[in-house]
Amino acid sequence: MRAAAIEYRAAISGSGRGISLGPILGLWGILAIIVLGILWYNSGIGDSFRNFYLLPWAFLTGLVVLAPSFYLYWIGKFDPFHPLVFAAWTYIVPAFVFGAVIIAFDWVDWFFMAFIDDPRYNLPLTLVYISIGFAGLTAGYFLPVGRLGAEKITKILPNWNWSPDQVWKPGIILVFLGFGTTILGLIQGLLGFQRNIDIGAFDGVLIFFSIILTVGTVLLWLGVFTAKQKTGWYFIVLFLLTVSIPLKMALLGNRSSLVGSLIPIIFAFVYSGRRIRWQTATVFGIMGVFALFFGIAYGTTFRNIKGSEDRMNANDYFGQVVATVDHLLDKDPTIVFSDSAQTLAHRVENLSSVANVVSNYEKLAPYEASYGLENNILNDFYTTFIPRFFWADKPSTSDPRTYSDLYFNFNENSFAISPFGDLLRNFGPIGIPLGMAILGIYLRLIYATFIDTSSPALWKTVVYYSMLTVISYEAFYATIFPSVVRTIFILGVTILLVNFVISLVRSK
Repeated sequence: MRAAAIEYRAAISGSGRGISLGPILGLWGILAIIVLGILWYNSGIGDSFRNFYLLPWAFLTGLVVLAPSFYLYWIGKFDPFHPLVFAAWTYIVPAFVFGAVIIAFDWVDWFFMAFIDDPRYNLPLTLVYISIGFAGLTAGYFLPVGRLGAEKITKILPNWNWSPDQVWKPGIILVFLGFGTTILGLIQGLLGFQRNIDIGAFDGVLIFFSIILTVGTVLLWLGVFTAKQKTGWYFIVLFLLTVSIPLKMALLGNRSSLVGSLIPIIFAFVYSGRRIRWQTATVFGIMGVFALFFGIAYGTTFRNIKGSEDRMNANDYFGQVVATVDHLLDKDPTIVFSDSAQTLAHRVENLSSVANVVSNYEKLAPYEASYGLENNILNDFYTTFIPRFFWADKPSTSDPRTYSDLYFNFNENSFAISPFGDLLRNFGPIGIPLGMAILGIYLRLIYATFIDTSSPALWKTVVYYSMLTVISYEAFYATIFPSVVRTIFILGVTILLVNFVISLVRSK
């Protein structure tokens, strides 16, 4: 057992090193060509050139955002799950750089584009704010504060040496617990395509306990990719993980579920010490394109059939799953593919929604207090340490529907604000680089503590994934650190449970 643990430590010490950037660039290029080609064809070639002024700004923003990725590649330390790389490739480049291209070719027709005063000024200004914010994030990451903090934290962390063959049983327990909390969340109207108006005392805790499913999934995938012997447990776990992917998509009914299930697989593959070669990159690329388009098709169809976010009983909700699958099977695949590309363009592009904030935050500032949005970053930080079961009437200071009502005059959807827009609303332009620098310090702290460390361990890898992905670059900045605090608590309980189970197995 100890030899297996040492072998894993040796493997993970070299993971993320020497990974070729070419396959990743190629995959993004292929996906971009497919989506943009379909949109170009559907919209009529060259019908409009009025927004091409955005293209140089998109190029400059791309240079700033991708600079850390190319620097890490240059020094031989490129890692697709490095915090700066992960933020750039999974959200900021698609949402803002590709988003600017989508706007430039008039492939989106959001109603709120009319709310943006002087788009030729505010859209480029938004890209400038994104660039400044990411530069602040990068600067905060490379400050020594995060690394020094990691050195102190590492000294007090437990020295657990789990071997890959020890994680099967605790991992399965976590997956079942995670699905249990997910189903309970669906019944309570907290998860899936439904909305619970009345916030219960334990609703926030229940939502965050869905992290258990993520921990169990990552733990088991790491076990799958590092297992030296394919025993009965190996095949049981592989079957369970495979079945859980469509099951999770069916239950939640969201467009990103399949992609969200693919990312832990790639993460576990990389951090099992394996090298991403062009063959592997091709397989992951095909899976990624399928996950994007089928996830978009399923999620959109599910929402259209359900019609609204009103709560419904479990039997009716699960009936929507069957109706969605039947509808997709009956529909012309070419129409499904074309509609998915158009929906993907609207889902990916978030430049316009943040530009709406840039254009209107000063004018709408006097009204934010009546909507409960004023100073939401500081207010969320002050109140996050008081559980709702102690403060039943605790206000929700970062309510996306309230924000959508004020800024978009439409509260039936949650429009993207991003940390950049939230910092601008709260502190003005100077708040963007300063706030993102603080986030950068956090990113360096978790990366140096759990990955770039002299004492790597399987449990640290699992913790790092949850600490990295809890950050949403689409939502409020105000929710990031309160979410981190809750995640730390749940991770602590979860990892202790896993270690307890492993200790029981060892003692037998």
